[in-house]
Amino acid sequence: MAEEGGRIEVGRVAVGEARPRSRPAAPEPRGPWRLTWDRFRRDRLSLAAACLFATIVVVSFAGGPIASAAVGHNGTDLFPYAMNGASLKPVGPWTRVPNVGEAQSDEYGNLVKPPRSAGTTLLVLGADGPLGRDELIRLLDGGKTSLEIALLGVFFALLIGVPLGCIGGYFGGWTDASVARLTEIVMAFPLILFLVLASVRLSSSLTPIGFGSVLPKGVFAVSLLIGIFTSFYPTRLVRVQLLTLKESEFVQAEHMIGASSTRILRRHLFPHLVPTLLVWSAIAVATNILLEVGISFVGVGVQASTATWGSLLTTTWGTIYAPRPYDSRVFTPWLTVFPTVAILATVLSLNQISEGLRHAMEPWRS
Repeated sequence: MAEEGGRIEVGRVAVGEARPRSRPAAPEPRGPWRLTWDRFRRDRLSLAAACLFATIVVVSFAGGPIASAAVGHNGTDLFPYAMNGASLKPVGPWTRVPNVGEAQSDEYGNLVKPPRSAGTTLLVLGADGPLGRDELIRLLDGGKTSLEIALLGVFFALLIGVPLGCIGGYFGGWTDASVARLTEIVMAFPLILFLVLASVRLSSSLTPIGFGSVLPKGVFAVSLLIGIFTSFYPTRLVRVQLLTLKESEFVQAEHMIGASSTRILRRHLFPHLVPTLLVWSAIAVATNILLEVGISFVGVGVQASTATWGSLLTTTWGTIYAPRPYDSRVFTPWLTVFPTVAILATVLSLNQISEGLRHAMEPWRS
């Protein structure tokens, strides 16, 4: 400590002199998508629903091949001995059955015991019915197919509906009137009836379209039909929003500087449409899954050999044209419980995701 010029110095700091104050660091600016994510992750229920749906997608698309490699067979392999005794009731979960693809019967038509050298294979969730296919692998493959139909249906609906909505809402006049009347005509007809009629009429030309194991035959056709007959939803959503947005001051300013309509739609108006379209897409995926189940019960859809969640249920209960009454001798609840739980979990998670996105993207409307 030293005294110099009326100041007392302690160490290197002079008492009586103002110490420099450190200013707090300016917060990092956050864009609209970062703000949306911050609000969404604070909603724990919606975040849990998003994690659940992501898990369902990963398990459905990757689980089938992994499960097939683990148990040594796939979802199309037949195990005729996967029945309880002489009845046609399939075995339940975690059952080992003879690894024989072709059954042997005696002169009276009764199954004889397979040779001991045949070995056994494990059916984790049991058999899917009289054919004795693996229920677990077919459930995973069915989830993959149902999700492909639902996601592609939303893609085709947006591909058709968004341009129509932009044309009608932005340009107005007779163009808007034509788009409005077209959507009203499509909305006036029952959706399931349209899908059934279109599937029957176009099955010969669209159903054979497939892309190997990535997109089985029939998936493209069902997805395209669902997309066509649900495209009026995004059309009306986009049209209504653009009718209001096109009168905004920033759009008028763009017109004054000579900006083209394409630039205005792409750079200034379309970003305002994304939140609404994302919320609708989450709901539409859930709706399309239920539509696939519905058209499976009507008896149309993808090929019978291709598993979907809807076809797994029709294997037990039949279709509206060929229903299968309840029979305690052959009925097992697992074949109804497993697909139903998968459908319920997927649909509920998507509905909660859409609700969370709406709150996160448009908090002023919450």
